[in-house]
Amino acid sequence: MEAAVTTDARRAELARRVGGLAGAGWRVESQADFQVVLVKGHRPNHVLHLILSIVTLGLWLIVWLIVALVSKERRMVLTVNEAGEVRGA
Repeated sequence: MEAAVTTDARRAELARRVGGLAGAGWRVESQADFQVVLVKGHRPNHVLHLILSIVTLGLWLIVWLIVALVSKERRMVLTVNEAGEVRGA
């Protein structure tokens, strides 16, 4: 069993890991002392696609369908334990 590290060291390790993932395109959705929820990607603007579908008399529906199937948000939860190990799921 590893020794427990200080609270500040745990926070610093979590911040270091989040900083690395932020450089890879992830953004922080919510954060607590020892847990962070990160998100990557964007949801499509369905109102805009609806308006474009109406204006083009339905031709834009094909584009909207493709965008809706391809554009997804991914979430990752990072936690840091008492030993200072960051784990993500």
